[in-house]
Amino acid sequence: MTDTSRRDFMKKGFAAGLALSTSGAVTRKTYAAVTSANSRIVFRDLGSTGFKASEMGFGVLHITDTSLLHAAIDSGINYFDTAHSYMNGKCEETLGEVLKTRRDEVFVTTKIGRGDPAKMTRDFEQSLRRLKTDCVDCLLLHGAGMDSMTNDDIKSVFETAKKDGKTRFVGVSTHDNDGVPKEVATSGFWDMLTIPYNYFSPPITAERIKQAREAGVAVVGMKNLITIQRPRKPYPDIRTKKMTGVSNQQALLKWALNNPYIDTVIPGISSFEHLADDIAVMGEKLTFGDREVLKKYAGDAGTIYCRGIVGCDGCLEQCPKGVNLGDLNRCLNYASGYCSEALAWENYRMLPPSSRIEQCGDCETCLVECRNGLALTDNIRRAKALFGGDVNPSAS
Repeated sequence: MTDTSRRDFMKKGFAAGLALSTSGAVTRKTYAAVTSANSRIVFRDLGSTGFKASEMGFGVLHITDTSLLHAAIDSGINYFDTAHSYMNGKCEETLGEVLKTRRDEVFVTTKIGRGDPAKMTRDFEQSLRRLKTDCVDCLLLHGAGMDSMTNDDIKSVFETAKKDGKTRFVGVSTHDNDGVPKEVATSGFWDMLTIPYNYFSPPITAERIKQAREAGVAVVGMKNLITIQRPRKPYPDIRTKKMTGVSNQQALLKWALNNPYIDTVIPGISSFEHLADDIAVMGEKLTFGDREVLKKYAGDAGTIYCRGIVGCDGCLEQCPKGVNLGDLNRCLNYASGYCSEALAWENYRMLPPSSRIEQCGDCETCLVECRNGLALTDNIRRAKALFGGDVNPSAS
């Protein structure tokens, strides 16, 4: 991204954010501040960490542009989330270049995958080198399930990292919206929960979020945007479809932030336009017009978007071979909704053997019926086409 693009963002993006963030009183406990660019930024307590996180965090998921990260910090965003696996480490390296001069301005969270404890430790050490810091603010167990987060050997990796001063806090990221968040809330071990939360989330998700937050756990909402799978081309960017003054993206983010038990959200931001749009929703109430936008968008997306991404398990026990189609659909979503086969493969490699595409065998028609009308047979064919080989040919 050029310096000119950054200057344009500073001039136009902040002004747009200010225009959208001056209406209505904020009823939840928040802390407003004004940046040097005259943009209002709203903060919330990050669990029991003592840190006040900007309502809008930054998901460093698919980015190599340091100028965009600098602009986000300049704007007042102070929560950054990434992972050891994202873009084979490129995301951590990009963020690390920024942290060389701005480490004290931000709260940094990264994630390591579950597995052999010795490898997890090596991965974390590599993450610290990439991030150019000797300590992250929070280390998360990536893609946690009940088996991994209660494993004493795995927990010892996090306990040791905290004891050695290489992370201040420990937590989990998970796609489970029931058992894992309940365990986080009651274990007394984990400090943070990062969980999918969007307009399609079932009621149990909000219940578990509330339980965790009331236990003092920091709660970070991910997967707030509803990216859609299409067979041949990605669904049009939801930011381009304007209705009643806000984009679909902004309405979705406002919906997530309307929950007072969410401390921050971490949409993936990949352009200055996205950054300006996201900043603009901070401190804003969810309006009737926003709900109308969401109702229309949900109607369009209802039979295309796999709700397994936010915890739906309606198909979990239908497959005679035990395949979790929600896991497969989530990986497919990275390829089409995020337009990144690399991200799709990164997530696919983390799946248990029971959810891999080879389990589907020679089934011509998927025997599983989605209660929301998703065309699962088409998705399985796409998954076979994408993940049918043993390795990702583009992986380095």
